[in-house]
Amino acid sequence: MKKILIAGGSGFIGLSLIESLLADENNEIVALSRGARTSHHPRLSWKKCDLYSLKDISDAMKGCEVAYYLVHSMLPSASLSQGTFYDFDLIMADNFIRAVQSQNLKHIIYLGGMIPEGEELSWHLKSRLEVEETFVNSRIKTSVLRAGLIIGPQGSSFTILERLIRRLPIMICPAWTKTLSQPVALQDMVKALCRILNDEKIQGRVFDIAGPEVVSYQGLIQRAGEKIRKKSKLFTLNIIPLAMSRFWVSLVTGVPKKLVYPLVLSLKHKMLPSPMRMWPFPVDISTSLDESLQISLLTPARESFSGFMPKEKDVRSIQRLVLPPGRSAEWVAEEYFKWLPTFFSTLVRVQLDGNRCTFYLIDPNLKLLILERSVERSTPDRQLLYIVGGLLSAKQERGRLEFREVLDRKYVMAAIHEFRPSLPWFIYRWTQAVLHLFVMNAFGEHLKWYVISDQKVKV
Repeated sequence: MKKILIAGGSGFIGLSLIESLLADENNEIVALSRGARTSHHPRLSWKKCDLYSLKDISDAMKGCEVAYYLVHSMLPSASLSQGTFYDFDLIMADNFIRAVQSQNLKHIIYLGGMIPEGEELSWHLKSRLEVEETFVNSRIKTSVLRAGLIIGPQGSSFTILERLIRRLPIMICPAWTKTLSQPVALQDMVKALCRILNDEKIQGRVFDIAGPEVVSYQGLIQRAGEKIRKKSKLFTLNIIPLAMSRFWVSLVTGVPKKLVYPLVLSLKHKMLPSPMRMWPFPVDISTSLDESLQISLLTPARESFSGFMPKEKDVRSIQRLVLPPGRSAEWVAEEYFKWLPTFFSTLVRVQLDGNRCTFYLIDPNLKLLILERSVERSTPDRQLLYIVGGLLSAKQERGRLEFREVLDRKYVMAAIHEFRPSLPWFIYRWTQAVLHLFVMNAFGEHLKWYVISDQKVKV
């Protein structure tokens, strides 16, 4: 029996993949989800798991041999999310590879985005590539399948396309709608994901997965419209800027801007497979465009695009900071606590007592926040401090601050997770939350000073 972990199991690709893998009686599936789910299949178990928690992931994958990573988070996962979707993606991927290494899994299969060569990538595609690099640069065997548009009834991109067709009889199309792509059917994508699980000859490589037909986005709109007998009149206006078109797409489809904007910015790139990375089994990806559209349009479409929201108000704030050469996350944490009192002058002070760090306002009795370093879970490349008290903190369950190295020590991520403030929510959002971002940006500039100083010394 092969025990397989699926991160992103509740997504439209994950659910289809689970169904296919369970057809093989030798497979046992552990699927991860942010919310609680139940299973009635003897070889499928759902585990509630926060991918921002290294402990959650490590516990969930115990006993697994192989892991699929199908995660791409552009929707909020907290009541207040400060940071960019690509930093959220990166920290989850870094958590995942750390957990995989600690549990000694043998193989990761990652579904990423098709990467055009020789172009300045959008942040959506850069993020896909950063996640890929996080896995490939580890000591774990990693197989990567890259894809452009996957045609399936619950997919974000396809749902946006379908809503445009159904809601607009006339479309004024910007230049990016002429960009060429090679969409792949959901069922074909799943075939490739299943094959690479068992075929050792193709494992540990990068492949571009594309369907049999090249089509522009305008062509795709027309072909899909024909399937539902709704022909939209298309007019191209090349002068429409991307910023305006992405707002227009979000407005018409009702899909959140945080999801639409990165996707639309990526549509300027041709999504065509590289001859050097072609999938060696054409039979797996042979479903025609017309057939894949027919299947998808006859299936109930996705209704909502809401991220997972906790019951109580919480905060997630992630900032990417440059890591000075030769330094570690442990050094950054220590430098932060040394720098903070000088930044605030004599107003805010920091008291270090062993593994406990206390922020106080002038008088040591006016404790603002109390953090305690987790000795057993902190390492030189990752420092974890739990928020255990202070006037600005409500009762915490897992509120924490961490500093971690990512992308081969190129950056350090400063992240607050699951923090529950004591201030009324509205006041917190426009005071403490804003101040935190201001302080972290200033600390980032402080770290850049070390980089510049090191460069001057070398010269």
